[in-house]
Amino acid sequence: MRVTGRVRGTWLHRVAFALLAFGLGSCSSPSPPREIPPAPIVLAGAEHLVPMLRGEIQAFRDRDSAAAEIRAIPNGSAEGMEQLVNGEVTMSVLMRELTDPEVKAAMARQGLNAFPFAWDAVAVIVNPRSPIRQLSRTELAQIYRGEITDWADLGWRQGGEIIPLTTGPKLGLYEFLQQSLLGGDPYGARIYAQKGEPEIRDLVASRQDAIGCVSRQFVDERVRALAVSTAKGLPYVPLTRETTMLRRYPLMRGLSLCTQSRPPATATDFINFVTSVDGQQIVSRHGYTPVIPVRVVRTAEEAQ
Repeated sequence: MRVTGRVRGTWLHRVAFALLAFGLGSCSSPSPPREIPPAPIVLAGAEHLVPMLRGEIQAFRDRDSAAAEIRAIPNGSAEGMEQLVNGEVTMSVLMRELTDPEVKAAMARQGLNAFPFAWDAVAVIVNPRSPIRQLSRTELAQIYRGEITDWADLGWRQGGEIIPLTTGPKLGLYEFLQQSLLGGDPYGARIYAQKGEPEIRDLVASRQDAIGCVSRQFVDERVRALAVSTAKGLPYVPLTRETTMLRRYPLMRGLSLCTQSRPPATATDFINFVTSVDGQQIVSRHGYTPVIPVRVVRTAEEAQ
């Protein structure tokens, strides 16, 4: 019995100690809740747009460091829009009009918002050894339809067969040319698709019978950008900083930031910044044309 009493006393002592410890623990201050950082914003855009997009992101983050992280990833227009509709990215840069399948897919999901923020000039380039210096949009369309196939039809008797170049169908340039030049009609049978716009430039630089269209950003001393008219008989407009800033150049494609119908707050704030005066200055610094009106002021030397 004594042993039993000792055991019972020890057990009661342990229970009392446990209850005391529990009571002391319950009186302590609760730990503050952990702050969960907002999910990062993923922005898909063409590879040559990424430097401009990163410049916008950096300036936006400098203003609002508490906003969610924004990451820019390179992608083609078609692939980026597919990812946006499927919820795999938060925003996507569209470099052309939406296609009917994209509109239907968006309507079947949550819808889409598109916010224009810049213009990109599309250069028509030839080899510097080519005597061709200007083309109309009408003639360019005939080349890409396959209706004009020889340089002789454009005044270059020794030019031979025309080698017209475009990109693969998942890139924005492919759809832009098909929409703006061909009215949605298919390309001609002898159009050579390249991996991307740098490859178009490189091939034109190496072949005097080739012609291609690329973003103004890819034009360098190895190729010549042609002056372009809206139609036959109308004045030809050279590709210059002034003609693109004033949107007089006939081949301009709009750039839009696209989101689903209910984007996160950070995405909305970022779009508001990009379309603000400060954001549009970044657009201009990277060689693109802002969507807000601009005025070109010439120096006295330029005016002469």
